[in-house]
Amino acid sequence: MERCYRRFVEGTELEKQEHSLVLDLGGADLNGSYRDLFRALCFDYIGADIAPGEGVSLVLGSPYEIPLDDASVDIVLSGQMLEHCEFFWQSFAEMVRVLKPSGFIFLIAPSAGPEHRYPVDCYRFYPDAYRALAKYTGCELIDLWRDARGPWEDLVGVFRRKDAPPLAARALAPRDAEPAPPAIPGSTEEEASAGSIPVPEVLQELHRTLKPHACLEIGARDAAFLSLAHCPALGIGPHAGALQGLPENVRTVAAASGDFFFGRGSEPVMDAAPDLIFLDGARLFECALHDFMQVERLSSPASLVVVNHALPNHPAQGARARSTQLWAGEVWKLYDALRIQRPDLVLIPLDANPTGLLLVGGLDRKNDLLWKGFNWVVDEYGRGRDVPPPEILSRGIARAPSPEFIGGIARLLRKEREQGARVFRVREKLRQFVKESAAAQA
Repeated sequence: MERCYRRFVEGTELEKQEHSLVLDLGGADLNGSYRDLFRALCFDYIGADIAPGEGVSLVLGSPYEIPLDDASVDIVLSGQMLEHCEFFWQSFAEMVRVLKPSGFIFLIAPSAGPEHRYPVDCYRFYPDAYRALAKYTGCELIDLWRDARGPWEDLVGVFRRKDAPPLAARALAPRDAEPAPPAIPGSTEEEASAGSIPVPEVLQELHRTLKPHACLEIGARDAAFLSLAHCPALGIGPHAGALQGLPENVRTVAAASGDFFFGRGSEPVMDAAPDLIFLDGARLFECALHDFMQVERLSSPASLVVVNHALPNHPAQGARARSTQLWAGEVWKLYDALRIQRPDLVLIPLDANPTGLLLVGGLDRKNDLLWKGFNWVVDEYGRGRDVPPPEILSRGIARAPSPEFIGGIARLLRKEREQGARVFRVREKLRQFVKESAAAQA
């Protein structure tokens, strides 16, 4: 729904006129509400449902009769309601009836997932279902996409009336999801850093010994990583377009990763699978997880993902809401989620300065477990796990990122790449190397 807002509402007359009426059909606040998206003063928001409840300001006698005048609503929303509506085509016809010629219908319904009766669960929707609804009601389906993240794999449709005025082409402006640092720093303990070797030195050693054929950075904020590349490299981030002094082999795209990957599917991002991938994007758990899922799809068995900010030094640094200058956000949750959900991967936390790193090897671009269970994983790790556990804060799980250790991993992966890497062999050799190096250190 946020993408619908950004693409069709943000900055338009709907935000600028004195009053815009928004109707949320099925608007009971059970697991969150779209009301926060429409918080501007111009929006008059009606939450409609068949029973009283949180967020409901209009109780419907029937889901097939909306007690509003023809062409009276600027925006009609319906999210995760249609599957519970026995005669959904009748309900959709009512949405079209009350819609103004200049308005939009934003429709979201699952195309997959388990049964969840409320009080019934009748349908799942494919793209042709939305095309049929437009044909049935005489309106136009102007945009359509399907979210690959499970278990629901939501189908999103944007509809207008056929007598709607022409719609000007619009592009999403780059948006930085990272909150600004606070004006007043936290306490000495809250702003503490740890790790004897800085992150840039670890990255430099990886570049030097891995000798990647292609590199990728998500969340490119400065030139520190990309400037090390002597191969084709791509930097993606809201501020990537402003980076200066990069070599000619580096290409940048000014976009948040979610916008960049949206609708791309299996379309290749680079000519070759990146051997070295640096994740330094948005620091909310769901964003970090989604970024990892996307880059694994681009990887080869010998690729290495380096996740920044994996080891906060204080609970305040690892909080979802930013209150410190040194802020790692919820990236730390990625380690535990991958450890449980993807035990096939090789995870190596590193005691790097200032907020740690996580190396992820043994990637499998065909593994879709995280995609199928994305929403469940986000729910599991996003709620009730607000404080980093002791092993994260103490870095008890982390290895010292010495040049010998980092170089050993890089040389192993480079050799596997040259010999035609196979995922199971890479995993076995990585685990053996980590085990032997730990024994030697002991």
